[in-house]
Amino acid sequence: ANKGFEVLVSALALAAEQLPESWAWILVGAGPEQKKIQNQIRAAGLASHCILTGRLNDRELHSLYRVADWFVHPTLYEGSSLVTLDAMAHQLPVIASRTGGLPDKIIDEVSGFLVSPGEAGELASRLVDACAVDGKIFGLAGQERCKAKFSWDVVVPQYLELYKSLLAS
Repeated sequence: ANKGFEVLVSALALAAEQLPESWAWILVGAGPEQKKIQNQIRAAGLASHCILTGRLNDRELHSLYRVADWFVHPTLYEGSSLVTLDAMAHQLPVIASRTGGLPDKIIDEVSGFLVSPGEAGELASRLVDACAVDGKIFGLAGQERCKAKFSWDVVVPQYLELYKSLLAS
């Protein structure tokens, strides 16, 4: 429930008439909220635009990253989102909630858009905005940020330095 998918359904319903006719939301994964989300999608009249895949293996997931235009992460709260880093590593621009570790990853209006958690109207507005910008530029900026701040080449030396300083004290 904390992933905010109900908020995204509401936002998509608000924005649907302003989105391209061919838009689609592909939701990957399975969980206890799946039936509730399916019902909300049907009630909002969005079933023809939404696909709930269930669980996918890595190859299938990476193939979706390659064909997606945007990654949307409307979470209500979050620690450090690995799925967002995966999307950024695949050059996907991101629309995400301004919560937890997400503002450390996404630079608003550079590598994507940040929105207030739980705000369907604000999310709807950013979904429409995403159609008017060059997502590839945002995606490249996100991939560069991912490499520069979160790659193993950057993170491992930081951990080693932390361990050395802890051992020294």
